[in-house]
Amino acid sequence: MRWNGWQRLKNYYLAKRSHHTGRHPDQEAQQRLIDAAPLSPSDQPLSTPAMVFDLETTGLNTRTDTVLSIGAVKVHPDGIALKNSFYQVLDIAVDLAGESQLIHGLTQKDLAQGCAPRQALLDFFSYSKDHIWLAFHAEFDRRMLKNAALQHLGLIVDPQPIDVAYLAPLLFPDMDQPQAGLDHWLQAFHLPILARHNATADALATAELVLILLHQAQSQGYQTWGELQQACLQQRQVKRLLNQ
Repeated sequence: MRWNGWQRLKNYYLAKRSHHTGRHPDQEAQQRLIDAAPLSPSDQPLSTPAMVFDLETTGLNTRTDTVLSIGAVKVHPDGIALKNSFYQVLDIAVDLAGESQLIHGLTQKDLAQGCAPRQALLDFFSYSKDHIWLAFHAEFDRRMLKNAALQHLGLIVDPQPIDVAYLAPLLFPDMDQPQAGLDHWLQAFHLPILARHNATADALATAELVLILLHQAQSQGYQTWGELQQACLQQRQVKRLLNQ
């Protein structure tokens, strides 16, 4: 089931003049994004395909840093669609700092040969059509993606991906550790750690973890993505209270 009603679509892709860029909304992009609206988790069964994505950025400041690349893979009930992955480096004018460059490995030449940001974003949203969104540390990726859409499309795009960083300890509490990152969970389940900090490689690693989590969720009686999303939100609130 898609998002119910025009008002919810309007809230998802709310077009207004960007105070940050001075751009008018990209009306063509707005229509394309509405056509590619993601599925709401609500009552979607766990057999509904999911899209796991990851961003590489210039840094970790959601106010001042920017998206450099987008990677994603699709998860189906029978596994990961390896032949249908997504990867785009954005052609943006930004100086790469030495420290962040050591992490993401991108060069100025990579950016210069990349895709126009507008097209990269539109291609990504089209790729994610009719899928449930997931990401590890999803709040960071959500904010960075929102900033990129505002900057390059003049549109407010605010998806609500399910956060695998909360989903994993929810389903496997005995394996949780303070500040457990993706590497911890990959090692816990003996999953290979290959080319980390490449957007598609990180998305693929997260997707492999998601397959394990989905099997566990079903064994615990979860039936819909909406149930998992709500449980993750509650898990997040509990962790915040414990860390205060």
